[in-house]
Amino acid sequence: MLRSLVIASATLLVLLGIVAYVVHANHSGSPTKQAAGATASSSGAAQGTSGPTCPLTGTPAPAGSVPARPAMAVKIGNNPSALPQSGLSHADVVFEEPIEGAITRLLAIFQCHEAQRVEPVRSTRWIDSQLLPQFGHPGFAFAGGILPDEHLIARSGVFDLDFTRYYDAYSRSSSRYAPNNLYTSTKRLWAIDKSRTPPKPIFSFSKIPPPGTTLSAVDLTWSSIASVQWKWDPTSATWVRYLGGQPETTAAGNTVQAANVVVETVHVTAGPYAEDAQLAHGVRSQTVGSGPALVMRNGIAITATWERSSIYNPTRFIGRSGAPISLAPGNTWVELLPTYGKITEVP
Repeated sequence: MLRSLVIASATLLVLLGIVAYVVHANHSGSPTKQAAGATASSSGAAQGTSGPTCPLTGTPAPAGSVPARPAMAVKIGNNPSALPQSGLSHADVVFEEPIEGAITRLLAIFQCHEAQRVEPVRSTRWIDSQLLPQFGHPGFAFAGGILPDEHLIARSGVFDLDFTRYYDAYSRSSSRYAPNNLYTSTKRLWAIDKSRTPPKPIFSFSKIPPPGTTLSAVDLTWSSIASVQWKWDPTSATWVRYLGGQPETTAAGNTVQAANVVVETVHVTAGPYAEDAQLAHGVRSQTVGSGPALVMRNGIAITATWERSSIYNPTRFIGRSGAPISLAPGNTWVELLPTYGKITEVP
């Protein structure tokens, strides 16, 4: 009798343990799911977002799955004769870089979305070899460059999609004058670069913005011939890019806008080589180290410091409190503004 009671009690304890485990699992998730959630959070997914997110924007992945392909960078002209450009509305990240001649050039990064036309494709600069390694092994489409810059690209770990090597991936437009008439598409480029590894996130994202100063616009000036304005548009909840007092549009008529605009004030030095027929020497923006930054998201601006330890690591943005600053889910423009440039915040 006593033996039967002991066996019955042991059985009851086992059953109670199973019930407790099931209840706990239903409330807290299985260990596998918890680990996956932690991975998604640490990889830059926006807080409060369920499901796969695009690594470079923190927004829900198209069709519920991150495309199995690398980041694809394209060098795009930005001088007056290069406007309007094509493809910018589909880029996850765009860097605006100062170059020779007191103008800027763009480095557009695509991953989650395709662009049927990207134009005009222009030549590489030294700064590209400094920015691209943080994306792992991205593809890079460009139209030549001086030999020292091309050699740096060849050694940087990117998939070199130079026009002079893969001219079949490019076309010439009859409605533009050279050199601003070369174009391509991300479909053509990804057909050549068959890697299936997406990049790791370079930003962290959150839906709730940190404290900041409400702004209506920010004016950025590189030189007397290169300036832009970013205005906050509450209707679209984006920053809209203005040139000459008018919203900038792409060749397809889309307004150029961004969920985030990050201004990095960088030290710029003269390069040792001439970059053009006028023998203007290139400029080298130093993106490794630290300096002042302004992070613009959700209609506010947050004063920050940018920090980057090497060309293989992304840049971190640190607030005055010492806490990292996250971006809003969406596309980002990174403005590399020389220390001699000017930034004006408009309340």
